[in-house]
Amino acid sequence: MWMRKDRQIGAKGQGLVLGMAALLLSGVAPHAAQADDAYRGNNAARVNSTIRPCFGMLLDAQLRTCGSQRHYRQNGHYYGYRGGNRYDATIDCDRAPQGYVERVAESIRSGGVLYLKARNRSCVASLDIKRSITIVGQGYGPQQIPVLIAPTGQNCLRISPQADKVILKDVYFSSPRGEEAACIEGSGGELTLQNSQIRYQGNNAAVHQSGGRLNLIENTHIIAKTRSVAVAVNNSALYAENSEIATTAGGLYAVLDGDSSILGVSVQQLADWHGFERGDGAIGLDIKLDSAGSILTMNDMKVLYFADAIALDGAGEALLSHTLISRSDHGIVSSLNRTRIIENTIIASEIGINVERGEAFIGRNQIANMRTAGILAGSRGEIRAVDNRIDPNGAGCPTLKWGNLDPAQRTCTPWYKGSEFDVPGDADDQYLFDQYWPRLNSVAMNTSEMSYKVPGQNTGNAAKP
Repeated sequence: MWMRKDRQIGAKGQGLVLGMAALLLSGVAPHAAQADDAYRGNNAARVNSTIRPCFGMLLDAQLRTCGSQRHYRQNGHYYGYRGGNRYDATIDCDRAPQGYVERVAESIRSGGVLYLKARNRSCVASLDIKRSITIVGQGYGPQQIPVLIAPTGQNCLRISPQADKVILKDVYFSSPRGEEAACIEGSGGELTLQNSQIRYQGNNAAVHQSGGRLNLIENTHIIAKTRSVAVAVNNSALYAENSEIATTAGGLYAVLDGDSSILGVSVQQLADWHGFERGDGAIGLDIKLDSAGSILTMNDMKVLYFADAIALDGAGEALLSHTLISRSDHGIVSSLNRTRIIENTIIASEIGINVERGEAFIGRNQIANMRTAGILAGSRGEIRAVDNRIDPNGAGCPTLKWGNLDPAQRTCTPWYKGSEFDVPGDADDQYLFDQYWPRLNSVAMNTSEMSYKVPGQNTGNAAKP
């Protein structure tokens, strides 16, 4: 009906023009005719200006905003659409041409959402994020493909300090040839990875955050075949919960500013370079607190297969509780002002807990398999220990005088009775990089019902000394 009405109005407009021409030819002034048809002309202009720009709304329910645009290739299939307000956009990676993802990401305003969908082909792009946005990924089926792959030697994402909050939700990013570039490079703002997977091969960190805050939440996996560390955090706060880091070298290197929490996180070294010099001496969690007022809470973790499982240094305080440390040479090395190590299981071949500096409260831990010492204090270390169970490997060494340690807890084993070296992959459940494929949670992608979990306090029962 509206098409017919518009045509009728158009016909009347044409009649008006012809009538005015006839009046001019006859010498009659056109003012009276114009006044007589003013209402009709205004009505025609109003109809044309309100209906025609919203033409897509009447045909496609996906175009929710007046003025939305769909982008077509020459074969007629669309590869994305964007709302006219430029706050959100959806990209079909199966059809998006080269350079399109970068242009769309740059055009989204602060607070907008970018949806990446990949069924048969990933988007190949390196995005420069300068505003606060949310990126939501959607892969299809149990064998998901990445929604975004970084070009060789480039970042998946570069996040500038102007972007206060960037959220990656349900994304699977891959950087198969990262070289010296991290997959995700953030600075200044707050970066959140929620139910996401980052898979990286290169010489740098898979995720590198400088300043601001990094959140790893809800089943996020960082898998890195790297010569450095999987996650690097410099002068930032860290909140990690129910997530995983798997790496061929170091796990997490962090210089933390303020209070931070690591809860329910698994960190393991993959078996690719066991026995090679490149993989020797790797540290699972290498954390420094740069302020005496900083507190680090670590609870319910697993740290597996590293030479040094956890190394703590700096001026602050830390709590480590309900954590499994296994297949390490040194379980915990602490040089903090104050450390509480409560109700952990530590299986280490040399030293279970080594307090090099500061004061350590050590209670109700199970320490096993070490050949040198269960609990050791350096010259600047002080130990307060109670109810620890220590099960050494081999006979004790009562004549050794190492720190403030009971002689019964000093153990050693001659080298010919111990293991000479580790065979790559000989431990149970240890994987190579190419074999390790954790799956994301299956999420119903209803784009109208997005949720973001705000990081909060731990609800578990923290142990007290």
